[in-house]
Amino acid sequence: MAHLALALLGPFQAKLDGRPIQGLNSAHLRALLAYLAVERGREHPREALASLLWPERPDREAISALRHALSNLRGALGDAGAPSPTLLITRSSVQLHPAADCWLDVAEFERLANQDLTGPPFGRDLTDLTETVKLYRGPFLHGLSLADSPAFEEWMLLKGEETQRRVLSLLEQLAALQLARGATAEAARWARRQLELEPYCEAAHRQLMAALALGGERPAALAHYEAVRRLFAEEFGCEPDDETQALYAQIRHGTLLQPQPQLRVPETLPFPVFAAARPQPRLGAQPPPFPLPTGELSDGRALERPRFVARERELAHLDILLQRALASPGGLALIAGEAGAGKTALLDEWTRRAAEEYGDLIVLRGSCNAHGSAGDPYLPFREILQTLAGDVEGKRAGGTLSTEQVRRAWEALPAVGAALVEHGPDLIDTFVPGGALLQRVEGFAGPRGAPRPLGHRPSGQVWQVRLREMALGGRAGEGAAAAPDLGRGLTPQPDLFAQVTKVLHTVAMGRPLLLAIDDLQWADGATAALLFHLGRRLAGSRILLVCTFRPEALPDAIDPNGLERPLGSVGSVLRELTREWGDVLVDLDHSDGRAFVEAYVDSDPNCLGAGFRQALYDHTEGNPLFTVELLRSFERRGALVREEAGRWIEAPGLDWKHLPARVEAVIAGHLAGLPDEDRALLGAASVQGDKFAAEVAARVLGWDEEAALRRLSGPLRTRHRLVDSISLERLVSSGQRLSHYRFRHLLVQRSAYDSLDTVERARLHEATGRALEAIYSQGERRAGL
Repeated sequence: MAHLALALLGPFQAKLDGRPIQGLNSAHLRALLAYLAVERGREHPREALASLLWPERPDREAISALRHALSNLRGALGDAGAPSPTLLITRSSVQLHPAADCWLDVAEFERLANQDLTGPPFGRDLTDLTETVKLYRGPFLHGLSLADSPAFEEWMLLKGEETQRRVLSLLEQLAALQLARGATAEAARWARRQLELEPYCEAAHRQLMAALALGGERPAALAHYEAVRRLFAEEFGCEPDDETQALYAQIRHGTLLQPQPQLRVPETLPFPVFAAARPQPRLGAQPPPFPLPTGELSDGRALERPRFVARERELAHLDILLQRALASPGGLALIAGEAGAGKTALLDEWTRRAAEEYGDLIVLRGSCNAHGSAGDPYLPFREILQTLAGDVEGKRAGGTLSTEQVRRAWEALPAVGAALVEHGPDLIDTFVPGGALLQRVEGFAGPRGAPRPLGHRPSGQVWQVRLREMALGGRAGEGAAAAPDLGRGLTPQPDLFAQVTKVLHTVAMGRPLLLAIDDLQWADGATAALLFHLGRRLAGSRILLVCTFRPEALPDAIDPNGLERPLGSVGSVLRELTREWGDVLVDLDHSDGRAFVEAYVDSDPNCLGAGFRQALYDHTEGNPLFTVELLRSFERRGALVREEAGRWIEAPGLDWKHLPARVEAVIAGHLAGLPDEDRALLGAASVQGDKFAAEVAARVLGWDEEAALRRLSGPLRTRHRLVDSISLERLVSSGQRLSHYRFRHLLVQRSAYDSLDTVERARLHEATGRALEAIYSQGERRAGL
């Protein structure tokens, strides 16, 4: 009997003898197998199963559908003709064989969850309890739906809520036990996991506050309380429980004590471990506001740790730029690359390493919005200044700011507040909400100081008094940072820019700053103007300004090949700043794509040969997004499988024609943004294959050959980077020149070809054939030019 393994806590997964089961290609088949596995302790009448899964059909049709499904299921499980089948099927009933070699994560979860927490192994190292909660990858049968079967949907919902309640209880106990042992980082980890599943669980919020405070992160604990208070005020119109407020007071006054280690969930903790009664939304009804620290995604899928490879040269270049900037001349760095080139991944990895190497460096991130444009001015700079002004809890909870970076930003808060009041008063309530800043300043406690109660009037610091007067005088609002009304003309733009620059320079005197702006190609005109102003005034500041952008999205961007472009907003700003700062460009489009493919493939044990690697490079040209998504799609479809030793190998019949959704969306979006004549030219060229002659495409379209060459060697090659030139040849007898190009990625050629409808495709094939026949009609031989 084959070994069947089913994982239903999260997306449906089924393996037979360690290999993914092929043939379970319908929701009804997966639902049938899942139901029989969970309810394996009894026989199921055929009529009951048919009615459960096909309730809308007449009885005869439902029974027939069940019969067909059982036949397909037996084939997928290898039961046909097997001496010991996995399924026991009679004329009247169906059951998963009681003696079947079947592992079910639901059953394993229930078995481990029912063990005694006070005895071994829990009293020793909590290993089994940790493994129990890790079995819960996400909601029961996440993503599976039988919309026409309310009874099955109800069974799935009830089973899912029962399991989720159980895992919440285990997570609560695990966090409490780790906290009692003094393992505050682990306690915080499991408290956050509870909040991922149930954002309104107040006991979990208290556990997280206590873990942060006892772990030496008191400012973060106090900030988390403020986030909880806002959450409950917005959702329920009430304050947190008395227990939560009492815990907050203990943390503020430094009187929170370390719980004594116990085997049971301690009843003497300074906060209750069970949630207080209050109206609760249905489990899973709200999107989780906190990150998963356990290596899982919010939809329950396993989170693959990012594999960062083949960027040593780029990292070294950025390191040099940072070293120069921290030596006080300041500096600029630009990271350019097409969509999917790995700009953000490089920025993430490099800033993480830089923060580890430089113990006082504050890393601040902002992003431009493709849909914001002029309606959301200065967006990345507002994000940067708000983080610098202590608005950190949401970013830390969202995983975009590390705990260490939160600490560094929080400790800089007094200096930032003073700089804003003294050098940037017009930034308060435009870039930084004044009421929230005042609240953080008055609740701030330095590393050795005692916390000040909220509302206490600070004394001895003139800037604090001025900030309070500004906030309470109506100039500063209490809300979160919405897009400010920066077009009202109250502060001239040059004055606003000078204040931003002065505030950043002042803060950088105490701590160096790394300011990172992502997706600069979407910047509005106001952001571009402020970038230009700041970029020319970084000298002597210990500030490194880093920007990522897509050259193809900027009609006037800097060109690594030295080609001048017309002046414009963002592109001209980047070009002028590059001229001023020199060698600051890291161009990922000119990185070694083949080296990336080789390094990424070899980052996991595999037996993938040269042929596979060459095909992968031909299709992706080493674009990181295309490479990673194509490999993942192969894994999902079973085209790449692991052998017994755990190495990846090709499955028979591997098909390169399928485009992963993310890759298809990127390419389609890029093609859709081209002018009509460029899309027409690429469509005509795609009929010739991944390599094509420009003159043939021009004849097909009825274009002048020179016009086609200008488009291909101009914007389509230099700006959009969709094609590369290969060679030029002349046909000896006629003197006809043929200019040969190739698509940079086979995936781009396929996308351009697939965008043609049936009629257009047939017409272009016919026209291409006639053009080739006309060019080679005299049987001319070729001569390289």
